[in-house]
Amino acid sequence: MALLLEVEIPEQLKTTLELAGYSAETLEMEARRMLAASLYTRNILSLAQAAQLAAMPMREFIPFLASLGLPTLNYPAGELAHDIESIEWQIHER
Repeated sequence: MALLLEVEIPEQLKTTLELAGYSAETLEMEARRMLAASLYTRNILSLAQAAQLAAMPMREFIPFLASLGLPTLNYPAGELAHDIESIEWQIHER
């Protein structure tokens, strides 16, 4: 079963976020992407796992990390082979 997280946005911030163009959907998307980036840079998730959490293909997640100034190659021992397999699987799925 998937893990569901809820974040309560205080009423005072809701208006500010709405004026900045944020909807519940865009906030959820940004939260997923930033959490994925954080977990990846702390070596908790592999690149493939973080891209999955961010709901982005790796070919989009890698430039996303770069746009944040984060490392795109941050491999703990043993993760490179897993990510190469994931990339190969995505290529063959096309």
